[in-house]
Amino acid sequence: MHAHMSGSNNTKITHRTSTEAFRITDGVMNIGKHKGKKISELPVSYLKWMMKEMDLNPSRIKLIKDILK
Repeated sequence: MHAHMSGSNNTKITHRTSTEAFRITDGVMNIGKHKGKKISELPVSYLKWMMKEMDLNPSRIKLIKDILK
């Protein structure tokens, strides 16, 4: 979780996954609304979200980029 300060009394909290190991196992999502689905079966919008919001290892980044081609 990251806190961003803007002004003296405003704090915006954002959530960011610090690791992906518990979310993706052998190319299959193991938690969440896409649990049990292969990465290649996920909606494009979710793949783009993963690239932006998750700290993915290089092999996962390559896999997602290949799927998005």
